[in-house]
Amino acid sequence: MDTTTAQPDTAALWQNLADVLNALAAAGLHPDFHDRYGTCTNWQHQPYASSNFGNSPWVVFDLRDREYRVTTRERTLAGEHSRPRRRKPR
Repeated sequence: MDTTTAQPDTAALWQNLADVLNALAAAGLHPDFHDRYGTCTNWQHQPYASSNFGNSPWVVFDLRDREYRVTTRERTLAGEHSRPRRRKPR
């Protein structure tokens, strides 16, 4: 068994996430976590977090760029972050 490819310690990343979630809760912006899935995302799971308080931004996993983006509810529901990559013409 090869032990040279040890997994990185992610405890600090999880603690950072907990700190950010606690800061949002302290500001009265308790986040809600969701998963868009279906024909609107070409049957790919698309996690996102939002808050039901005010006009707060949404954080959505952009399926094209494969990373989380801060965006708006309207842009997320319009499918802007769920469009597949365009294929390059040959």
